[in-house]
Amino acid sequence: WGGARQTLYAAVQALNPGEIAPPHRHMTSALRFIMHGSGASGVVNGVKYNFEPGDYVITPEWCWHDHINEGDETVFWMDCLDIPFTSALTSSFFEMYPENRQPIELPEDYGVKRYAGGMVRPISDRKPSPAPLGRYKYDLTKQAIDGQSELEPDAVDGYAVEYINPTTGKDANGRIGARMQMLPPKFKGKAHRHTHSAVYNVYKGSGYTIMNGVRFDWKAGDIFALPAWTWHEHVNTSETDEAVLFSTNDLPIMEVFGFEREEPYKENDGHQEVQSVFEPEHSKESITIK
Repeated sequence: WGGARQTLYAAVQALNPGEIAPPHRHMTSALRFIMHGSGASGVVNGVKYNFEPGDYVITPEWCWHDHINEGDETVFWMDCLDIPFTSALTSSFFEMYPENRQPIELPEDYGVKRYAGGMVRPISDRKPSPAPLGRYKYDLTKQAIDGQSELEPDAVDGYAVEYINPTTGKDANGRIGARMQMLPPKFKGKAHRHTHSAVYNVYKGSGYTIMNGVRFDWKAGDIFALPAWTWHEHVNTSETDEAVLFSTNDLPIMEVFGFEREEPYKENDGHQEVQSVFEPEHSKESITIK
């Protein structure tokens, strides 16, 4: 298995109406960012979660999970797994569930309903659990970002939040971190670099990211990878619309081993000079997500 980065594999999955991805589990951590379409759902350890665009859905290591599309339109999402990392450690175990569907043991969207209050938790979840909240709804994430937007944006990341496990306070999906950030209109972030790598999914808006002096233009639906220890800065080119970026990272792994470092770009008031512009090679066959 190759990867978008040295520890992370990323891909786009399309689930057509009526299709079922049978239940299974694996030692790789996996996540889904729902890009487009409604009607799909997934079962994680006996809990059914409905998918809507903008949602972040987790399947931590060794959790049973399956997906089905009971709607009338194709649903697209970005998958991200730490396959390269677990494969390098020869620990990538995989197992199919003995039945075609796993039983649903709790009410639908159980975790979403229990954590509807935001940064509070049911007292029974004081004890750590691997996936107390399997689906992080976009409207609640946006609510958190909107609260930040009443303040000055971070000079590097604009307005950003990270997804956490409410029973532990750590990253929601174990070895893979995930964030959502909003770049306000005309935002020009300052550059920095860090040891952890990342994969970005542009959910809304358009702009560009400068990586080591190369400008990479992006728009909604695009996916791009950020290598480790690469100077980078984000720019929202719109004068009226926000840009929203979902991203995954291997920061939890870097922190465990004590590898994480971060450094600000000190020249030119924190901004890189654009030395070239990346021009993608378009294949003859391409998929457009409307």
